[in-house]
Amino acid sequence: MKKVSVICIDCDSAYIDDRLGNQTYSNLEVVEAVTGKDFYQDIVEYCENTDSEYISFLESGQWLAPDKIKDMVEYAEQFDRAAVISCYRDHAEWDGTVLSYPDREYRGLFQGRFFEEPFLLYKNVLESGRNILGSLTTVMFRREKVKLCMERLGQYEVKENPQMQKTFLLLEILAGQPMCLLENVLVCTFVQELDVEYLKKQERLFERQFEIFVRIHGWDMKNAVSGIAKVHRSLIQETEVKDRGLKREITLFATDKGEYYNVLPIMREAEKRGYKVRYTDDLDEKTEIGIYCQHAGKPQNAKFSVVLLHDMVQGHNRWPNIWEAEHWCEYDIGIVPGIRWKERWERCAFDYHAYPRCGAYMLGYPKSQEVFSEELERRVKELKDAMNLKYDISVLYAPSWENDGKEDDFVQALSSLPVNLFVKQAMWPLEFGWVTKNNEDMRRLHEGKYDNLYYIEPEESIMVALKMCDLIVSDESSVMIEGAMFGKPALAVRDWLIPDTTPSRFASIPYEDVYKCKKSELRGAVERLIKDGLHNTETAKRAGEFFANKEHVNRDIMDAIEYFTTGRGNTEFMKWKMSCRYMPVNMWS
Repeated sequence: MKKVSVICIDCDSAYIDDRLGNQTYSNLEVVEAVTGKDFYQDIVEYCENTDSEYISFLESGQWLAPDKIKDMVEYAEQFDRAAVISCYRDHAEWDGTVLSYPDREYRGLFQGRFFEEPFLLYKNVLESGRNILGSLTTVMFRREKVKLCMERLGQYEVKENPQMQKTFLLLEILAGQPMCLLENVLVCTFVQELDVEYLKKQERLFERQFEIFVRIHGWDMKNAVSGIAKVHRSLIQETEVKDRGLKREITLFATDKGEYYNVLPIMREAEKRGYKVRYTDDLDEKTEIGIYCQHAGKPQNAKFSVVLLHDMVQGHNRWPNIWEAEHWCEYDIGIVPGIRWKERWERCAFDYHAYPRCGAYMLGYPKSQEVFSEELERRVKELKDAMNLKYDISVLYAPSWENDGKEDDFVQALSSLPVNLFVKQAMWPLEFGWVTKNNEDMRRLHEGKYDNLYYIEPEESIMVALKMCDLIVSDESSVMIEGAMFGKPALAVRDWLIPDTTPSRFASIPYEDVYKCKKSELRGAVERLIKDGLHNTETAKRAGEFFANKEHVNRDIMDAIEYFTTGRGNTEFMKWKMSCRYMPVNMWS
């Protein structure tokens, strides 16, 4: 078994015991090092005199997988030519909540491959400010292949800055060395609270020291190197706002009816301002100003782009960080609906994928401004008059998917209660024809056979159904949260199946703001809710947390677009700008 040295930098003995005590690799030599005046000299001398085959590190603020050292040694043994081996890491809050994961853009590129140094260090890291190589803790090197040079290390002016001392030790280890990268997450780095002045200081120091690095190694750096990703530079300097010379043309991208109704209020506001407005389901269309609400839009086709959510529980299986898959950094403006989403974004904004070029704003949910519109009131009255409702209380069934007879479960459980039953299925695109067939099969089975059962057409806006009902029943659909706009409580059925995986999974309901039951308990749960009173202050309170700025959301969205495209206009929307809670991912941590 090869001997591995673990150099623990600025770590106390209890921390070292905690982090290394569970390592499954046993042949370790653990040594302590302290940053400061003699740090580089101590590291160089130790590496020259130890008989360890590999050198690795431990820094403060890290968690290590028990197999971290074992897995890295085993991987290194597959690549005799590699001088340096690196692994992936996550970032987490101190309670263990993981906030970001290894960059998806690079996954699969490195596993099982050997690379010369410039490919990783120069092309994919330093030019982008996207640190995929991690820190000293994620690195291990072969002592016989990496010869640290005190003459080089001594040229860096970082003796009073522990973080920069470690950073340029890492860069000297990596520079000019062949390496391999193990695409396993073996380290977790804990995030630190944002300190803007410290961030500015560290960025300036990194840029100055990197000039020394370039000179030492004779690199031809054509592009300026930043210690942070480009989108995060707005944290330390003002964003340039100017007239972009764009035509007053807006395209709203909607790939289904739900998305269409989500952006329709923005369309109306834009039209009032004299913009030429259209919507399309073709994400490949080129446009002057594009507004997107998809998991993956194509903002590269717009000269200026805006992104917002298409529903309130978007990406709920990836909360709190939907942005590691849905890259808002590719858009100019990002918009969230309320406090709950603001809290998620601010916790994850240290990840460059979450950060739009002109910032993110809690401007609200476009549909929320429609709650008390005369048009909605008129449409609801039309439907109620046509339906000739039998009872005073109405229960709405609005699932995310229709499958496995869920509508039949709803009808059989509740049809004998003195309530109206509304069924509102989603309007599915052509490629999901099998779901549409399920909707039609259920409707043929039930329609006309119950005098208290009413169908609201799939093409109808969900806002109509929400305003008409008193209680919402669903599986995991966003309509349960949207119901809070009207003060309507919601009941989620936990064991209804969701067919977006094979085999189908149970409904995922990671939000505390809806009631929950099993399908066998549905009738009893509805009866209890009706008995307890469907209109209560808790539901109204939730609405305030979910939906901000209800009166002016679409006005402020258009103000933001006009300001960032023309450099002029009302800037009151700026009060809704959100801030990053933690230090951004950077090249020195």
